[in-house]
Amino acid sequence: MQTSNTVDGGFEHDRIMMISEPDGTFITAREFPQLLKLRTSVVGNEVSVSLPSLEKICFNLDEFSKNVEPTEVWGNHFTAQIAPIRVNQFFSHFLQKDVQLRWVGSNLTRRIKRYPQIAVSFADGYPYLLLNQASFNYLQQQCPVKLDIQQFRGNIIIDGALPFAEDGWKTIKIGEVLFDIIKPCTRCALTTFNINSTEPLPNNEPLKTLGYFRSNLEGNINFGMNMIARNHGTVSVGDKVEILERQPATRYIKNFPKEQPSNHQSCIITFENTKFEGNNQQTLLEQLEQQSISLPYSCRAGVCGRCSVLLKKGQVKSLTQSGVKQNNTILACSCIPMSDIVIQLLK
Repeated sequence: MQTSNTVDGGFEHDRIMMISEPDGTFITAREFPQLLKLRTSVVGNEVSVSLPSLEKICFNLDEFSKNVEPTEVWGNHFTAQIAPIRVNQFFSHFLQKDVQLRWVGSNLTRRIKRYPQIAVSFADGYPYLLLNQASFNYLQQQCPVKLDIQQFRGNIIIDGALPFAEDGWKTIKIGEVLFDIIKPCTRCALTTFNINSTEPLPNNEPLKTLGYFRSNLEGNINFGMNMIARNHGTVSVGDKVEILERQPATRYIKNFPKEQPSNHQSCIITFENTKFEGNNQQTLLEQLEQQSISLPYSCRAGVCGRCSVLLKKGQVKSLTQSGVKQNNTILACSCIPMSDIVIQLLK
């Protein structure tokens, strides 16, 4: 039976190391999907990491710097300890850029923004992410692309509940631990990568399908529940889930397509000095990428705003409420051209 202990920051050894820029800014598989191919094991203080080439490096947590250095994850500033040079060189060679490996240390300084008394490791925002197997199965029934529940990066997966029953839970007990469900988890582009090949799935799946029935009133696409723990204890595979308190579920907009669109039309897309034939079926971001034109992005779901461009001419259809903003600014990941268009980078 597999058993995990909850400690300050989350499960023991869960997300305690992170690859960063030399200045401490976090790096993720959103920008470097090849990171999904790393295989890591931690036993006590001994760590081993294997590359796809089967090349391996082993090191001890005691080798990390004794001094703490400024570190940042999603605007959350704290401190961490840096790996020795040989370890940083190993990962720099793998990513072909100067990077560092950081460890949260034995004394975590990072705190959840909304709950400054609660420690968290290098997770996006919360120590625990609960997924419901039945909810995933429902998504898979709707999605035309083969999915893997590991795409959603949960560290607790429950089975035996109804699909999306977790939406109405507030406090639960698993094993020895009481968990408070804080908020639904807003999903990003990392879910759109095949975890084995690291290639993006077609048509921005599963975010495209989730958008039909898991978009909230703000246009965020949610799947899974972020949680914090009230106490330390053990959680084991096979433990029962006790529902201790419930809460009103988030309201979602249901917008399933009645049928697949068949009115394919061509259009001319002009981006800066490049002009090419596009269509009214794919997002601008997808069509630009097909022309080897890269725009920055972090979510591909209309949340982060990094793919904003200026619409100089033409009409677009927004797939999210946030897709069209003021002053003719649009999100390339959320807009489909409906005529010939001219777009430019924001100055």
